Amino acid sequence: MAHPAPADQPSQQRLDGLLRHVHEARSRLDLQRAAPMKRHTSTVDARRDLLAALETYAAALASAGRPVPYRIRDELHLYRGLDLSR
Repeated sequence: MAHPAPADQPSQQRLDGLLRHVHEARSRLDLQRAAPMKRHTSTVDARRDLLAALETYAAALASAGRPVPYRIRDELHLYRGLDLSR
């Protein structure tokens, strides 16, 4: 019999939803990069959205006691190092 997760830990369903947000944010960034008439602010906004999705997912993994996958960790490092203030 499976034991329910403590109330402060995210469920697998929640983690799956957060990962879906990461994939969606990556897709939006890819679309912005490929746009023929891209605006710098649109690309920066897409990067900010991806960083926020990555941060949320990584925090949920940590609170569930799970490791952060290498790709997520590396993306976090990359996007945290970019100047996304503009």
